[in-house]
Amino acid sequence: MRVVVVGAGVAGLAAGYRLLGAAKRMGRPLGLVVLEGEPYPGGHARTIREPGFLVETGPDAFLDRPREPQVRGLVRELGLEARVVEASAASRRRSILLDGRLRRAPDSPLTLLASEALGVAGKLRVLMEPWAHEAPAGVEETVFEFACRRIGAEAAERLVDAAVAGVSAGDSRRLSIEAAFPLLKEMERDHGSLLRAMAARRREGKVRLLAFDGGMAVLVDALRQRLGPALCTSRPARGIDRARGGWEVGLDGGESIAAERVILATPASRAASLVASLDPELSASLGAFRFSGLAMVALAFPSSATPRLDGYGYLVGAAEGLDTLGVVFESSLFHGRAPQGAVLLRVMMGGTRRPEVVALGEPELVERARRELAGPLGIRAKPVRAWVRRWPAAIAQYEVGHRGRVEASRRLLERHPGLDLCGASYDGISFGSAIASGLAAAERALAADHVTEPPISLAHAIVGSTR
Repeated sequence: MRVVVVGAGVAGLAAGYRLLGAAKRMGRPLGLVVLEGEPYPGGHARTIREPGFLVETGPDAFLDRPREPQVRGLVRELGLEARVVEASAASRRRSILLDGRLRRAPDSPLTLLASEALGVAGKLRVLMEPWAHEAPAGVEETVFEFACRRIGAEAAERLVDAAVAGVSAGDSRRLSIEAAFPLLKEMERDHGSLLRAMAARRREGKVRLLAFDGGMAVLVDALRQRLGPALCTSRPARGIDRARGGWEVGLDGGESIAAERVILATPASRAASLVASLDPELSASLGAFRFSGLAMVALAFPSSATPRLDGYGYLVGAAEGLDTLGVVFESSLFHGRAPQGAVLLRVMMGGTRRPEVVALGEPELVERARRELAGPLGIRAKPVRAWVRRWPAAIAQYEVGHRGRVEASRRLLERHPGLDLCGASYDGISFGSAIASGLAAAERALAADHVTEPPISLAHAIVGSTR
């Protein structure tokens, strides 16, 4: 079997790794090429390592849930368990910026009663959640509508909307609860109450926040090493065409790679451009997926210039009118992310609230981040180091109708046996969901393969510019 995976984010890397491993176990020849247009694999999962500092430009951790074993399974297979680190106990303490002040975000009925984030009426409404009315039949609720129905308008406005912006850089009034946060719908369906579901899930097992001692790039580097010469960076794909009973993936310079199967592990917007000449209807379907831009500004300060920072960080309510969506106290979250005597903060800015922010220059982003930290944290010193990363299409927005768009795209894909899609555009935006999506695409390719071909290298796969 000859397979081309287009895109070496974590979904594409996971797909390529699973294909190679399965072929080796089964003793079957496999010609695999994983193409990445950027110089480095990993997509958003990139780690900057400088003396004393470890800065994540994208995801900084992953959730280890008993019901979602894919990431931990991959970690075990790669022999990386000794490099896994758990977030500090203080990471459970999170805050929200409301009316210019940081307030403890409730994470249990007890902390809800003590929290200043809601008034008395709002707290009582949350505690009445087990008696909330059922979802309207035949209606796809937004996250905001779901939250209003279950826990009340005040909590939906002040807590849920900020949390959604921090997680997805999106708008709770546009995102679909079923697509963006299916676990909440499952909790409601299985237990009839979010509060009862939370109590039951605590008994099932602890959900842990994990990372790697050298950053998320530890996993990316391990996958890169396993793929070896099959991974080709700085080789962007330009298009996909049918050829000789299979596929040809066009590259720069008129070259192309022949394969029986092609897995598009790129964002849906990029996949849309790759299939434009092959199937305009599929391209239009994929082009309908929306994305939100995000700017990450990491700032290092002397610890003497900051207050004590011993929680996860804080989210920012929309009513504050800021560019900032949330701030993560990185040096408090994981040991070793800043040297002794320094603190490291990551400021996430833009999203659907302020889409124009991602286009700003780096000096302006640093200045805005500093200005918006000064109020809640009182930090007025200049940072000793600053890092900026802009992601113009950072996160897919699972707005109302998202599942229908995914189903429609995959129905159109059935016209093209041997062509597949995976990644965070479709099956979940989290780090773990992207990996699970890539592994699932690899399993589909293996299940559908009935062809045994001699193994090929990239040099043998490139058929030249004679098309």
